[in-house]
Amino acid sequence: MATLPPLPEIVGDGDLLLDIYTHKSLIPSGTPMNEEYGDTDRLADLGARVLDLAVTSHLHSKRPMLSASEIAQQRAQAITDEDIEHWLTVYGIRRKLQFDPSESASVGSPDGLRQLFHTYIGALHIRGGMQNIVQWISQLLDPETDAVFEPLEPHDSGQNLTDPPPPGPPPPLPGHSTNATSGLKLVTLALINETAAKKRVTVTYPAEHCGDHHQLTWTVKCCVNGTEQGRGVGTSKKAAKEEAARRAWVNMGW
Repeated sequence: MATLPPLPEIVGDGDLLLDIYTHKSLIPSGTPMNEEYGDTDRLADLGARVLDLAVTSHLHSKRPMLSASEIAQQRAQAITDEDIEHWLTVYGIRRKLQFDPSESASVGSPDGLRQLFHTYIGALHIRGGMQNIVQWISQLLDPETDAVFEPLEPHDSGQNLTDPPPPGPPPPLPGHSTNATSGLKLVTLALINETAAKKRVTVTYPAEHCGDHHQLTWTVKCCVNGTEQGRGVGTSKKAAKEEAARRAWVNMGW
């Protein structure tokens, strides 16, 4: 069997990796969803749609050109349950999943493995955007592929797949006008993480909180290659993280 292409990796986000590799059978009932991406069901739903788009992009790149009906037919047959089981095993994703032993049959079923594969792809999309996923899936489907895909604009990665990207260039420095401050709000965590991936730097978000459990104040740092570049404070971890990331965006000159 052909050697698989390198697996796009998620780095610098321990919370996300922990969620990917922790089956819902080990998560206590009532546990709140992550403020940024929700839970693994949401990641898997996103990943399923991203995967469908990646397969479609690959089929559209084929020459001689396929008709729409041929693309639909081949898309439905492109990835089998056996393919997914093989990929999850070779890449080591399957063995990292922690679950209650009573759920072993469900986790190892075709539906369970597909859920895990979709979850990983959804997380990849949140952290790195669409381009790497399209190229990776294209190489999985056809190791000899020579398709070249144009990179997506950075703003696309943080948007719903059906939404248009926000207009204009990256926002200017804040503090001089209302328009500048509003522009900075267009900088999303997904955009910052995609930019970091392109620049081959690691972004982490160490966080701490203080106060009563019902009225916490969060302080989050945005560290690039271990160096603090921005800090945010807020009543929720998500708000503080977004503020820290935006400040880092400005400080790094991105």
